[in-house]
Amino acid sequence: MITVLKEYIKLRIDLKQLLGLTLLMAFLILSLENTKLDWCYTIVFLFISFLVFRIFDDAFSVIEDRREHPERTYLSAKNFTAFKKVTFISIVIYLVGISLVFFSSFYSILLLFIISISLYVLLKKQPFLFSLISLLKYPVLLYVASIFATMQTEPEILFSSFFLMLAYDSFDAVKKNPNQIWKSLLFLFCCSLLLFKPWDHLKYSLFMIVPLLIIYLFREHTYIPYFSIIIFPSLFFILKTL
Repeated sequence: MITVLKEYIKLRIDLKQLLGLTLLMAFLILSLENTKLDWCYTIVFLFISFLVFRIFDDAFSVIEDRREHPERTYLSAKNFTAFKKVTFISIVIYLVGISLVFFSSFYSILLLFIISISLYVLLKKQPFLFSLISLLKYPVLLYVASIFATMQTEPEILFSSFFLMLAYDSFDAVKKNPNQIWKSLLFLFCCSLLLFKPWDHLKYSLFMIVPLLIIYLFREHTYIPYFSIIIFPSLFFILKTL
């Protein structure tokens, strides 16, 4: 089991990227008015949560991943039993930790696991929907994290994280065919619409239009997926601090 865990970490866990994602998501719910303790709690919680839910989602997308990613040896018939044990132990330790440190959020996270498992089972014949199920965690975990920081985060801010990550995932198709960029732009438009609410401040529409135009013009560049996931949370955070 330890060997499988090491192989999984080597293939699937990039700590720098995971920490970067954690910080960007924290930008959506925190501001400079929050204390250092708020930031520490939020970042630690989101980082560990994203890590555990990645293991959890990978365990349920095994059929699709075996076909598309044969290099992921932890999903082979020989190793998958051990990987399921890794998944189960990770979830148990995570839930026990949540119950001890953040008990008020325990049932929200437990419900997220139950709903996700139910959807994975019910939709097992439609694996193309699995990526959507895995994105449900972002609004829920941000909501839970906002409780830690005693922040009343608006629902549209929470749901913007869903569209942001949906857009990031959609760039896989853009790499193969740049003409598929319209899907990514649509998801990013929805994300930015929820973040900047141009109907309240028309000038904020510039924070939507300019990045979207840059993404469209440079859609063939390899850095654009990273630019898209960085720019909108960063601009939103900057606006909150002004």
